[in-house]
Amino acid sequence: MRTPSKHGSRPALAAAAFCAAVLCGGAVSALEEAAPPPAAPPAAVAPRPRPPVRVGTLSNGLRLLCRANDASEMVSIVCMVRAGIPDERDDQSGLAALTAEALVRGTTTHTDRGFQEMLLAAGGNIRAAPAFDFTEITLVTNKDLFERALKVLGDVVSHPRFSAEDVTAAKETLKRRITGQQQDMISGAYQALLGQLYSRSPYGRPANGDPEVIDRLRPEDVRRFWDANYVQNRITVAVVGDVDASKALTLALKAFQDVPFRPGSVTPAPPPEQLRRPRVEFVRGAEPRAQIMVGFLTPPATRANFPVYAVLDAVVGGGKRARLFRNIREGKSLGYELGSFYQPLMYQSHLTGYVVTDQYRKVPRGEGVESLIDKVKELLIEQYRQLAAAGPTDQEIARARAYVMGRYALQRQERTRDQAKWLAWNSAMRLGTDFDEYFAAKVPAVTKEQVQAAAKECFNSYALVVTVPQDQQ
Repeated sequence: MRTPSKHGSRPALAAAAFCAAVLCGGAVSALEEAAPPPAAPPAAVAPRPRPPVRVGTLSNGLRLLCRANDASEMVSIVCMVRAGIPDERDDQSGLAALTAEALVRGTTTHTDRGFQEMLLAAGGNIRAAPAFDFTEITLVTNKDLFERALKVLGDVVSHPRFSAEDVTAAKETLKRRITGQQQDMISGAYQALLGQLYSRSPYGRPANGDPEVIDRLRPEDVRRFWDANYVQNRITVAVVGDVDASKALTLALKAFQDVPFRPGSVTPAPPPEQLRRPRVEFVRGAEPRAQIMVGFLTPPATRANFPVYAVLDAVVGGGKRARLFRNIREGKSLGYELGSFYQPLMYQSHLTGYVVTDQYRKVPRGEGVESLIDKVKELLIEQYRQLAAAGPTDQEIARARAYVMGRYALQRQERTRDQAKWLAWNSAMRLGTDFDEYFAAKVPAVTKEQVQAAAKECFNSYALVVTVPQDQQ
């Protein structure tokens, strides 16, 4: 049984927020819904047409994407590098995250002071974040400083310093981040669930790595990982903001021309995981409440299946009219917080649902107490099994499509940083630069037969993580 040391702030499944929270479902508490479905059906959603995406490609494959957006003066640049968990060796857990963290601490073309001054002159807001399949490096600035910011990001990606001091500082940052996630009930349980879902796959390892392994990694390990993965044909750069798209594309081509010009390594696809029987793990938590989290493996994300799984997830956990809330919270008066999400990945995706509940409650009109963990566990799993057995109703499929389209409409109004991230991610995942529009067109056409077929394929077996209070077994 794993034991987090104490309770943290409980972010809403931060590890999964990379994709799930925007296009798919979300957490629902007993008091409010994360994002209500739109009042009108999808056909009534008429967002302002977006300018086209300008595309450029360097000679060795680095893709540059730009979309003008004059809604604000902010400009966001997102560099998506195919340098994720599958690209690490099994004995180097956290190397991708360590490389990302050290990358933004200095370059060989500037002194430390010069680098800090360059950052400030460009807006001073650069960050790197590891995820399952990619590392994301982001710089947000305004249109007047955009050209400087573009040069900074190109310099960081092309000429990282990776000094011993940079790597040591990056290690300490990573270990603090890992501790925070381990102390959080939902994030800690989610990582345990990934370990059960992907027991033989790199996806089962934490994105931020293992502290003991991180301590052993050396600057030369970081340099070699960068050398193998931060090359042109493994990088996609997206720019969104109040800029002239054609001019921005020309500037970006120049800014990233120093990215190493050599073939990138080919990462072999990990063998697909198979759940032949349920996998269960118990985790101790510092909170007085319990949590049951279930996960199901799904196929790699594609243009064709992404809309179907987004709608499937919305049927189960997308808002207060979804099955989790109606059948568990309202129907059985169980659960303080509950939700679900779909996490699309390059090699093998997953669906997850969870319920935070009391461990015991008083028996109505009687004496004594009853245990709730087994009851909630069965109710949670039953929602998925029933969907596979009978499929969604006409009303459910219509509501779920409207819910996903409502979240999609909100996404179109998000910050330029989010828009640039999705543009880069869609391209890097090989979903296409037009996937934004494709998704909007396909979701209203998802049928209940498609949803049931997907449920039958994936809900045969599951992984389960039960979090119980620290003083309980």
